[in-house]
Amino acid sequence: MNMDFVVKALPEPQTVIIQLIATLVLLGVLAKFLYKPVLEMLEKRKQGIEDNINEAKEKKEDAISLKSQYEQKIDDAKKEGQEIIETSKKRGEELREQIVTEAKEEANKIVERARREIEAERQKATEELKEEVVTIAMMAASKVVDKNLDEGSHREMIDKFINEVGEKQWQN
Repeated sequence: MNMDFVVKALPEPQTVIIQLIATLVLLGVLAKFLYKPVLEMLEKRKQGIEDNINEAKEKKEDAISLKSQYEQKIDDAKKEGQEIIETSKKRGEELREQIVTEAKEEANKIVERARREIEAERQKATEELKEEVVTIAMMAASKVVDKNLDEGSHREMIDKFINEVGEKQWQN
């Protein structure tokens, strides 16, 4: 092979130095203008991601807390519903007992009123029977005695007799 070609393909040393300096200057300029902004952008991005992660954790904790609160509220609502049912049952039982008691009292009043009415009817019947007995006795007495006593004194005499003698028999 020809070595001349290889030597001519190599750059001259000053070109290499200039390229090296140009590269270093380019790296310096890139570092000053691009490296720091890129690092800041990456740092902001990293901070944003961390913030999002922290926010997601907080939201998860809030969701867990809300879930617990809702579960507690559901349990409380169930207990309250059960208490309402129990209260309603007790109130219903109290109303039933009150109605039964009132019905018994009303029945007792009706029975007592019926007894009073029966007693009044019995008294009335007794009085009517006495009146009839007096009338019959007066008729019989006037036929037997065959004298006409005045009706008032005759009635008074018969009433006195019935009251003294017959009162015990009328009660039985």
